[in-house]
Amino acid sequence: MAQRHVAVGDVTLDTVELGAGPPLLFLHGEDGLMHCRPLLDDLASSYRVIAPHHPAWGESTRPAHIGETRDLGLVYAELVESLEAPPLVLGCSFGGWVAAELGVLTRAPLAAIVLAAPTGVKIGGREDRDFADIWIAAFDDLPGILYGDPARSPVLVDRPDEDYLYLAKAQEATARYCWKPYMHDPTLAPWLRRIAAPTLVVAGSEDRFALLEGYYGRYATLIGERGAELRTIEGAGHRVEEDAPAELAAIVREFDSERAAAAVGASSGDQ
Repeated sequence: MAQRHVAVGDVTLDTVELGAGPPLLFLHGEDGLMHCRPLLDDLASSYRVIAPHHPAWGESTRPAHIGETRDLGLVYAELVESLEAPPLVLGCSFGGWVAAELGVLTRAPLAAIVLAAPTGVKIGGREDRDFADIWIAAFDDLPGILYGDPARSPVLVDRPDEDYLYLAKAQEATARYCWKPYMHDPTLAPWLRRIAAPTLVVAGSEDRFALLEGYYGRYATLIGERGAELRTIEGAGHRVEEDAPAELAAIVREFDSERAAAAVGASSGDQ
């Protein structure tokens, strides 16, 4: 594993890189990279994983003009455009929202996009609550909201001080981007049709953070010209990357293989 700082314009991204192979850009959720190592290690057996901390997480800088999730999409669009090959993009929860913004904005091709329990789009009506409010929920209730089995939530006692500081900064950053409007960009849904890369939406069967029945399926229908594929991981909650890292990594590889095979078939048919 290597940690380095990557300049994207006037943003400095505190970035973890591991593994070898085709590039995979991992866009983390609300808690940053703290609980993602099992998934990243698994993916690193097949890919060169590039896992930045978003601006305001970790040691990544946030210049004054970076204030909305769309700004993060533009940062990653510029990063993607600098890579040697089109990456597979995997975004989880808030990172799925960022990945969707990236897919809409980038001028460079992407190999594929996998959105694991993505936020960012309001599906319900004006009076409908699409997501559980993590800021008014009791702390003891959060594991049941975010994890399929609350026992799988990370233990947050007896951690080193730097871990608590990291999570406090992550909570502050999440509030900055997601507080109002809560967990969505009101203008994103109509633009999801612009996503050209093959896209998969992954959901946990026990996701209790998304409150609307069929939320992720309805999200998938908005993507590209024909909609994205939807797959479900049984027993997983909203934090799919923590609840079921091996299952998510296997789905990413399978989808990527299917995407590559379809591209080869289409190329052969054109000849």
